[in-house]
Amino acid sequence: MNLRPGIDTHDPDFHLIVKVNVPFDEREKMVSCLKALAAVCARKLDPTRCFGIMHDHEGTAVDQKLVVRDLALNLLVGFGLRFFLGDLGSRPPEEPIPNFPPGGTFQPRMGTRFGLNNCRVPLYLRTMNATGDRDSLAKRQAAALGRELSPAEIDQVYKGWLTQCESDLILWFEADNLYLTVDFWDAVRKEVVVPFGLEVTGVQQGFQRGDGRDHTGYKDGVDNLQSRMKTDPQYYRSKVYLPHPAPPYPGEPDWSRDGPELDGGTYLVYRKYIEHLERWRADAFEVCDSRGRKYHGDEARAHAIGRDRETGRVISRMSGKLLDAEPDGDEVNLAYNESHILKARGGATAPFSAPFPPLSGTERNVFNTQDIRLRRRGVNYCEIDPRTGGIVYGLHFVSFQNNIQQTGFEFINNIWLMNPDFRMSKDGLFTPESGIVEPVEGCYYFIPPEHREFPGEVFFD
Repeated sequence: MNLRPGIDTHDPDFHLIVKVNVPFDEREKMVSCLKALAAVCARKLDPTRCFGIMHDHEGTAVDQKLVVRDLALNLLVGFGLRFFLGDLGSRPPEEPIPNFPPGGTFQPRMGTRFGLNNCRVPLYLRTMNATGDRDSLAKRQAAALGRELSPAEIDQVYKGWLTQCESDLILWFEADNLYLTVDFWDAVRKEVVVPFGLEVTGVQQGFQRGDGRDHTGYKDGVDNLQSRMKTDPQYYRSKVYLPHPAPPYPGEPDWSRDGPELDGGTYLVYRKYIEHLERWRADAFEVCDSRGRKYHGDEARAHAIGRDRETGRVISRMSGKLLDAEPDGDEVNLAYNESHILKARGGATAPFSAPFPPLSGTERNVFNTQDIRLRRRGVNYCEIDPRTGGIVYGLHFVSFQNNIQQTGFEFINNIWLMNPDFRMSKDGLFTPESGIVEPVEGCYYFIPPEHREFPGEVFFD
């Protein structure tokens, strides 16, 4: 398969995540800014650029690494809703969009910044609406204030949090060498950010542990469409890239879809989670299954994840046996109902047929919820408090999909993961009662089709 770096490729060891806001609205200045970014990329991502050249005693080069081919250096540029319509406080209210497909249509919106009046905003680029965020934030604020918040106060705090989480652009640097990511960002900062007066709102690092495990101590055995990428590229692309909807689930009338100019683009969901490992590792950690039976300690952790800790193999909910790996990770469908791997995968559920809004009784489309898939590409992090030396562990969650709300992250999070009625159980890892996983940041972005001249050129045509 022809791979797009940063989306289809495996995660390199080191990541640098930079959020940037643009304090001006001039069209030509923005185009010049993006062209300056493209110029830095052309230099840093030159296929012939080498790093770490080894020489023999006579000074002859005997080994060298190419930064792109061998060290996987890359930059992915995402455009947020703020880029097109301004910050949350200045945008008109959005119409509610049910997550269950196709429970609603998306009214097209035109850009209001950078002279993008004739440019349609990518259709599924919306304000983040993830179940659990509001409650988690209210709980955190109540603990800080020592009292419960009123609904109006929660509304205000939640809107402020969403506003703070947004950015115009996200710059995602990655490589198998930490220096290369920092060096790349330094060039962008000096040649783009500073000259154009851009505002940096966040810089964070992520990394792969190197032992094949995440901070919970379990192996991440999720297929993430890897096998489909190899055996059925068309199926893989139908889940990740526009055009949408993909052939297996039409779901929407064709007048309510992104235009063909965005074909080859994808939607990026970024979420930052803290993982409270002291609670996770405690003997008192508890998980309850769909029949009300409670598990504690190591047994609870196995139910929460759905895998055996040592081997990473899925545990059968019927027999308790360790299952052999199947293509596309299909053995996950046999995991515990309360396990995170199954709640996030959905399992083999029944198809749904029209008629239902907005389709009429004469239109018949079948939507298979088991076909809801996304490309997950998360990365661990550890943050050290320089004052105390204390460490915060967590995950930068990243996913790519061609519809966030109805066939991607929001459906999976809101309808499956955080819904206690789905599989009659709460997610053993993500349930708010456990206090293990806490969302602290999040925003949606659109990754345009690969460009010829500069990132986002499709918006300025």
